[in-house]
Amino acid sequence: MSNYIRIDGGIKFFYEDSGTDGLDPSDYTTMIFIHGIGFNGAVFRKLFPFGPDHNYRIVSLYRRGYAPSSPWTKEEAALFMSSDLEDGKGFLRLAGLQIARFLLESAAVQEIPKYNKEKRTGGIVLNGLSLGTLYSQAVLFALDSLTTEELGQLETYLHAILCYDPTTITFGIPRPPLPGLTSSLQSATISEKWASFKKAATGFYVHANPYSYDLADLNTSKPDESRCPSLSDLPEQELEQMLSFEMYATHDGAAFTMDLEAFRFANRRALFNAEMAKYLPNVKVRIICGIEGIGLFIFLVNEMERASKDPSSVFGKAAERAREFKTVRLERGNYFVFWDEPSWALDQFIACLDD
Repeated sequence: MSNYIRIDGGIKFFYEDSGTDGLDPSDYTTMIFIHGIGFNGAVFRKLFPFGPDHNYRIVSLYRRGYAPSSPWTKEEAALFMSSDLEDGKGFLRLAGLQIARFLLESAAVQEIPKYNKEKRTGGIVLNGLSLGTLYSQAVLFALDSLTTEELGQLETYLHAILCYDPTTITFGIPRPPLPGLTSSLQSATISEKWASFKKAATGFYVHANPYSYDLADLNTSKPDESRCPSLSDLPEQELEQMLSFEMYATHDGAAFTMDLEAFRFANRRALFNAEMAKYLPNVKVRIICGIEGIGLFIFLVNEMERASKDPSSVFGKAAERAREFKTVRLERGNYFVFWDEPSWALDQFIACLDD
């Protein structure tokens, strides 16, 4: 099933929904997915049949700009297409507020059960993929812009944020020099970069040591040619329905031209600021990757593991231990693990919430 959630300003978010058939209506948990770059919310459909196994409702949000959700206005687009630091901060705050209000309106309209801490049932788990983690992290960054009433309501529902295969930019970590990044790719057309991105995201990678903090131990460029890429069995027509080259080439691509310090500032506030951690202090944060994905995603998780031990070593002196978070490396799977092995992937997402 599918529907819309409308928030202030006439903004309309489209979503697909596994529904509540087979669930206990009094205490089911809702996991809301936010898709990444270039692919819309349809990529999570294969998870839907497995929600009832865990008393979970699965919702896949289509981000702004991905039809049929509302497009960004010219004024909003100007913020994330700007290289100005304050514009970048303004966009991230705006994005966080809109997602937070989507969650609140969803809870009210869909009559989602509130979170029961003792039973660990009900409420909302927000799960961002890749560039989608920008928006889930932005919720934590923007909490102090919500009203007292909104914060109180959100605290009764939102109890966890998962970030699967986040990009380095999402967390404000400079992208390291990649040995496999050739000069030809750097000068490639946007269409060539799009083709390269799809190949990289769907491939499986063998790493010397996925737990290493040394980038040399991670494979950042050469997928295992002996394995069929993810989505390779999908008919071209179905695949095209999940893709948006236009968003990849424009709005999503513009995020990579924003001032990196805007993301760094937002992430410090979201995870490494003691005052901000007082807002929704019980929200669990998990930063996750599959160890068969491209090395850049694993590098980010490894850097965040370092930051969990010593925030200042990654984010500078202003960073302090504040909001609790953990890093998780799935024992297998790439970027599309939720497509290749949906039942197992959902098991892992839920299991990583255990303390």
